[in-house]
Amino acid sequence: MQKPLEVNWKIVKRILRYLSSTLEFGLTKATKLDVIGFCDADWASDPDDRCSTSAYYVYLGPDLISWHSRKQHTVSRSSTEAEYRSLANIVAEITWLQSLLIELEVQQPSVPVIWCDNLGTVLLSANPIQHAQTKHIEMDLYFVREKAMKKEIEVRYIHSQDQVADVLTKAVFSSLFPILRTKLRVEDCSTLSLRGHVRTDNKLGS
Repeated sequence: MQKPLEVNWKIVKRILRYLSSTLEFGLTKATKLDVIGFCDADWASDPDDRCSTSAYYVYLGPDLISWHSRKQHTVSRSSTEAEYRSLANIVAEITWLQSLLIELEVQQPSVPVIWCDNLGTVLLSANPIQHAQTKHIEMDLYFVREKAMKKEIEVRYIHSQDQVADVLTKAVFSSLFPILRTKLRVEDCSTLSLRGHVRTDNKLGS
């Protein structure tokens, strides 16, 4: 980072403090193979150019396998537009993931579900009527709608309090952060051991 300021150094120290206090936390795995996604956008979040931030998480079963957080390249005129761009990003990621799973001969038990906390975005993904307000995101609109009509994805609404992708777009309350962290499958692994049943004492069995 060029020319870091004092505020940047404070952010780095905050991250390091968090990492040092959560050394025992890690990712866990399970066996379910449903593809589930969460997408979100923080509309006009950059005060300098008013570009929004897109973010998504993709799970294979309960396991987090892909995530993304990036500032959008163009200014969105509404929160729905910003969210729809984020939705198009996760649909592209899931489309790639589906192709990979097919190549690996991994059968999918259900249609991938994408959870979005913007009701307008959810409705647009299924509404066949073209709106004048959405003509500048036309490519994203048709891309997502085609996947939805072919039943290759399903877009559903989720309340903002349950939107795990929020943690990648904006600051969250300290009381909410541990809950979202658990939903990301980052858990206390201090009770797990790679040693299995290896004995730690020097006594031999008779």
